[in-house]
Amino acid sequence: MKSMIGLTLGLGMSFLVNAQTIPTLAKVYSGNTVETSMNASQKNPKTQNQNVNATLTVLKQDGRHVEFTYQNPNYKAYEIGTISADGTKLQIAYKGGFGVYDISQNKLVGCGSGRVSEGPVSQWINTYYAWCDDLTAK
Repeated sequence: MKSMIGLTLGLGMSFLVNAQTIPTLAKVYSGNTVETSMNASQKNPKTQNQNVNATLTVLKQDGRHVEFTYQNPNYKAYEIGTISADGTKLQIAYKGGFGVYDISQNKLVGCGSGRVSEGPVSQWINTYYAWCDDLTAK
């Protein structure tokens, strides 16, 4: 939702400024997470795939700044994010990873990656994952 606003300065100069509208995110999004994870230990490397239902709950939004929780049946995380200046992307970060969502009408669709951030150090080093979410506002 862009609009052009004309400005005229006292010196007779004028120019156009793009006014951006930052979307207000819905309180709750739900949908599907597809994840591929790898335990890359040298003794017993394994790849696992999962397809799970997930919920993203916005706890706080202050303009472009967002705090939320992500939850699926096996995992819950507190996350933060920043909405791009044009209002079309949500860059997120959480303990162990990051991702980017496209913001489109009532949907958040995006992908990211991370590492396991709990347990013994060997698990942190050897376990990583890639995920994609398809979430719709409730």
